[in-house]
Amino acid sequence: MKWNAYKMFKNGKRAKAPVVTFEHPETDNIYEYFESEIKKNFNEKNRALEFLIFRENEPQERKEEKNYDENLRKQTTVLNRLATAQNLKTKHRIVGGLIFARKTNWKWQWCALQAGTNEYVAALSPAFNNHTEADEWMTQQIHNLK
Repeated sequence: MKWNAYKMFKNGKRAKAPVVTFEHPETDNIYEYFESEIKKNFNEKNRALEFLIFRENEPQERKEEKNYDENLRKQTTVLNRLATAQNLKTKHRIVGGLIFARKTNWKWQWCALQAGTNEYVAALSPAFNNHTEADEWMTQQIHNLK
């Protein structure tokens, strides 16, 4: 069987392309094999990294990524409803996004932004101290959708 190993970043996301592809017949101890036999050939910097391993002939996305499009659609619905409720008047198209900027007093906040430039238009959510709190708030808003 062929396997793909993807580098994991500190933010929990993974690289788009595998760092290495290797062969190994078993599925039970694939991580042990990878750590002992494959990683030893990496340079010191890459040996310290975490990796995610998938069989080459199976889907290469994590379960979080499988629902990405649906979550993005729901997130857009939430932000559109919040922007509509504020009756924002602009001559440019607006989009929604999570930002950390001077206009939000260096807090995380879901905002209406000018499309193309991402210039701040209006706040759509409370301000949050960290990205995780903002994501949790959005998850709750999505859960409340009717």
